[in-house]
Amino acid sequence: MKVFRDYDQAGLDAQYEQRTFLPNAEAIIQRYTVASDAVRQRLGEPETHRYGESEVEALDIYGTARDKFLVFVHGGAWKRQGKRAQAFAAEPFVRAGAAYVAVGFGLLPSITLPEMAAQVQRALAFIHDRYRPKTLALVGHSSGAHLSACALTRLPYISAALVISGIYDLLPVRLSARNEYVRLDERLEEEYSPIRHAAKIRCPVTVAWSEKEGAEFDRQSREFAERLKAPAIMAKGLNHFEIVETLADPASPVGRAALNMLG
Repeated sequence: MKVFRDYDQAGLDAQYEQRTFLPNAEAIIQRYTVASDAVRQRLGEPETHRYGESEVEALDIYGTARDKFLVFVHGGAWKRQGKRAQAFAAEPFVRAGAAYVAVGFGLLPSITLPEMAAQVQRALAFIHDRYRPKTLALVGHSSGAHLSACALTRLPYISAALVISGIYDLLPVRLSARNEYVRLDERLEEEYSPIRHAAKIRCPVTVAWSEKEGAEFDRQSREFAERLKAPAIMAKGLNHFEIVETLADPASPVGRAALNMLG
């Protein structure tokens, strides 16, 4: 029986679990940690700030610039990863005269999706209010792209954004097995589906995804780009977990797009 578009339940569940397509996902993700450790060897430990009351509400700032920031919101299906493994892309932005920020936040199911979105927005508000930067650029990957897109519909001071391989309409998530821990109802689906609130987004946005995404992630990215009339990047030859690594490469389409946001 079809539950969403042409997908039966098993097919829809597979579409919203990237590891269905990529059995080596954990090995790729481990590269983020290795590369981040190497970056800290070269740049030194970050300046860490608490932006909220809980211990996890903290952000790491790499580089000494305080007039330009690039803030990175990590993915992990809303339930995995943390800020220490997200320094891998810091160097090109620090060299370009900006600060690079890796945001830490709580994970499902220990908090709710609204709480997680609010934490990311508090982190951005902390940077804006404390430093009043000339440029506050935002990059999010996977579930972090969803959280970033939610922030764009609510915060007026983001200068520009790059969302990578994200989910922008939560209806199929609510209908999939992933909802066992995302815990969406129809109200939350509506409120936290950024594509439905695209008219509230005021800054320039670039939408990126990889050639080897699952079909639903490809569809969601294309539809979000079309709704925003945004520039689109489809990274050839890469998968969902590899595309974000190219953020560290200034010569890559994703790296160039991120650097261009800094002016």
